[in-house]
Amino acid sequence: SKLNKLETIRGVNIGGVFLIEPFIKPSLFDQFLSMNQADRPVDEWTFTAVLGKEEARKQLEDHWDTFVTKDDLETLAQNGINWIRIPIGYWAFNLTSDEPFVDGQIPYVERILQWSRDIGLKVELDLHGAPGSQNGYDNSGRRGTPEWLLSRKNVDRTLDALTKMTKLAAQWDDVVYGIQILNEPSRWKWAVSDILSFYNEAYDLVHGIAPDTYFMIHDTFLSPNDWPSLISANWSNALMDTHIYQMFDDYMVTLSESSHIEMVKTMAENITKFDRTQFGVVVGEFSAATHDCTKYINGFGRGSRWDGSIEGIDRPHCPLESCSCTGDYGGNYTEFSDHYKRFLKRYVDAQLQIYDQEIAGWFYWNFRTESAPEWDYLLGVEQGWIPKFP
Repeated sequence: SKLNKLETIRGVNIGGVFLIEPFIKPSLFDQFLSMNQADRPVDEWTFTAVLGKEEARKQLEDHWDTFVTKDDLETLAQNGINWIRIPIGYWAFNLTSDEPFVDGQIPYVERILQWSRDIGLKVELDLHGAPGSQNGYDNSGRRGTPEWLLSRKNVDRTLDALTKMTKLAAQWDDVVYGIQILNEPSRWKWAVSDILSFYNEAYDLVHGIAPDTYFMIHDTFLSPNDWPSLISANWSNALMDTHIYQMFDDYMVTLSESSHIEMVKTMAENITKFDRTQFGVVVGEFSAATHDCTKYINGFGRGSRWDGSIEGIDRPHCPLESCSCTGDYGGNYTEFSDHYKRFLKRYVDAQLQIYDQEIAGWFYWNFRTESAPEWDYLLGVEQGWIPKFP
């Protein structure tokens, strides 16, 4: 098996390319700022709906063509990265005429697969958005109320997209080492037993086409102690994917720098246990960020918990005297203090000490961004708060 004796997964996400996210490339969405707030696109669904197929295709093809380059991948490899994770929406594989999305991503995906083959990177293909939306986040392609498991038709279309993605993986068998069947299906919306039954259907499908490839599932945001309810005993070559962030709830953004570093250990405790006793775990997403000031990180047009500007909270939540999204907490890394850059390094190091040494590996989110320094791997390595690996 090609999976025997694989080294630690040291990866980055090629996010925001084939499934656009406002915070990764705000300029795609800032073109709509002159519109009434209610009419502005907030995700790829509304982006394509507002622009119409022709203009959306023009803008997206330019984006697919330019946002990630072979040079980027070569730089990643030189810094010790050995894997990349490529998020793709279902509509690249299964688009119906009543949907605003545009397809045509696959030739660009294959170009990345060819670059990866040339450079020696291993690839995880990740189905990042499902019909109806599995979580209601903009990163599923459609923000709002999730409708994924409300109809069998959505499940069938998800499985069809997965079949096509797995066949693509099989065609690039020497490059694609992992298939993530679905990113972040929400346990807050769907019964875990229903998600597990989808996972089992997906396992049979993936295993039938590409048995010698990691079958990767997301933990649905369950705590590691509850992960056994998401897995089946008969799976082989399975990996659990968990995403660890410390800024998406009201409590986390109130923590001091030292508490954030302590929290890394706390959050990883039972993850390492599962990795030892069940099967391998990867942290498929994490970053250097500990605040939610980043432009559009909570969605296009939404504010932050940090400075109190997000809907539904009555005061700033940051741990400082004054909670402004500027300086260390702004989008311009040239304004970062030396103290803050040292903290970023300590925080990333604390995470990698565990994710790199004690589990199957990690994927940083994201390979690059337009103006979100703590989410930009290439920038972080260049600036010294993300380490290079030999």
